[in-house]
Amino acid sequence: MIIQAYGLSCVSITAKPLSGEVMAVLDPFDASVGIKLPSSLAADLVFASGEGEEHGAVHAVGGAPLVVSMPGEYEAKGITIDARVAPTKGNVKHMIARVAAEDIMVGFLGAIDRELNDAELELLEGVDVLVVPVGGGGALSPKQAVEAISHIEPRMVIPVHTNMPGLKKNLETVQAFLKALGVKATEETTKLKITKSGLPQDDMSVVVLSRA
Repeated sequence: MIIQAYGLSCVSITAKPLSGEVMAVLDPFDASVGIKLPSSLAADLVFASGEGEEHGAVHAVGGAPLVVSMPGEYEAKGITIDARVAPTKGNVKHMIARVAAEDIMVGFLGAIDRELNDAELELLEGVDVLVVPVGGGGALSPKQAVEAISHIEPRMVIPVHTNMPGLKKNLETVQAFLKALGVKATEETTKLKITKSGLPQDDMSVVVLSRA
C-alpha cells in the first residue's frame, strides 16, 4: 500500500488487493483553497467527508471513480470503504471512514472537530493506520488530535490538515502537533509504502507526509 498527502485532509491510498492497482482519493479539495491537486490525479474511488471546496471537491479527481458521499459500505476493485455519519459539533454534515486493502485497515477522520463517540470509536477499533486532522481551523486541534489517538491506539499515525505555503486557511503546524504528542516524527517522506508485516509491532510510529 502507498499513501500520499496533497494538503488539507486529502490523501490517496494506492493498493494492489486483486490483480491490478487501485486508488482511492479521500477529501479532495478545490483550487479555491489556495493550493491545487495534481492535474493528473485520477482514482477508482473518491470519498468526501463533507461538502464544499475543502473536503468535497470530487470534480477535482479524474477517471470515472465511484464517489462515496453518503454513509454505507462500498467496494471498488478490491479496496473497500465503510463510511459512517459523524456530524461536527455544529451539526454540519460530515463522515468518517475505514478503508481496507491488502489486509491493512486505514482510519480516516476527515475534518472532525470533536471527541469521538463510542459508535465512531467502534468503527475505528483495530485500524492499523490513522489519518488524523491536527491543525484546528474547523478540525481537531493538536491537543484534541492527541486525545483521539489515545482512544483509537493505531499502529501508525499520519497527521494532516496542517499549515503549508499557499494555503489560504490559517492552520497549526505539524510541529505543534508533534510537540503536543510529545514525540518526533518516525519518518518524513512524500510517499509512504507500507505492508502489513512491516507495520510497527510495539511503539506507535508517526509519519509526516510532505505534499505530493
